[in-house]
Amino acid sequence: MFKKYNDTPAAIAIGLVTIFFIIQVVLFAFTAETFLEDVGIGPAALPMAYWLCFLFATLAIGLVLTFVKGPDGQSIFFNVMLIGQIGSIIGNLIEISADTATKPSTGQLVMFIVVAALFVFGYFRVRSRL
Repeated sequence: MFKKYNDTPAAIAIGLVTIFFIIQVVLFAFTAETFLEDVGIGPAALPMAYWLCFLFATLAIGLVLTFVKGPDGQSIFFNVMLIGQIGSIIGNLIEISADTATKPSTGQLVMFIVVAALFVFGYFRVRSRL
C-alpha cells in the first residue's frame, strides 16, 4: 500500500493522518448527539455535525485514494489538505482564546498539532511529485 509513494516515511506519516481521519468519521457518526448534548448545544445543530462527518469522510477517502493511485498529480488535493490542517489549528486556538463551550482540551489541541505536523512532513516529502 505504501509502495506508490516511493517514500516510506512520507507514506507512514500520511497513513497516520488517514487513520486519524477515519477515527474522526467513526466518532462523529456515532457520538455527535452525545457531544452536542454535553456542551449544551441543541439537536438543531445535528445536521451540521453530520455534514462535518461527511467532510472528514471525503478527505479520508481522498487520502486512501492517494495510496491506491499514488500522489502524482494530486497537488490540488494535497494543498487543500494542507490549508485544512493549518486552519484547524488556527480554529482551535481561536476557540481556546474565546473560551467557548466547545473549546478543545489541551490534549485535543496537541493531537491536532501532531496530526498537522505529520501531514506537513509527508506533504513536503512528496511535494516534488505533485
